[in-house]
Amino acid sequence: MGHSDDRFLVTVDFTETVHAHELASGDVFTFPEAAHTPLTIHGVIKQTFLSHELSILAFPVPGRAEPLHLTTNTLVRPHRMVRTFTLRCLLCGKSEDIELDLPRDGRPLSFVCGDHARDTGQSTEGA
Repeated sequence: MGHSDDRFLVTVDFTETVHAHELASGDVFTFPEAAHTPLTIHGVIKQTFLSHELSILAFPVPGRAEPLHLTTNTLVRPHRMVRTFTLRCLLCGKSEDIELDLPRDGRPLSFVCGDHARDTGQSTEGA
């Protein structure tokens, strides 16, 4: 996908489920068996270690007096999962921080910074 400030970023689709421990405040997710009931995490996620094999996460979710409790390995499907990636330009190696909403934008694969994307004059066809 092309980027509005002349950077060139190639991403791959992000359609997989993730483990609950990968979620953060602000993320929106559903359970695979309840695809039409999105939940938004607001606030601090608390983790309770029960043993070296089992941890429980407490997710503050609007509309619930008590947090939603899930094991760290519970599979969920993210609908909003904004993360910042530090990517290196394929041509010069310069690093840039790029924010992506993984379900919408995809997972980053390769990157060409604005200095080189403008110089190449190539289209973003196929990206």
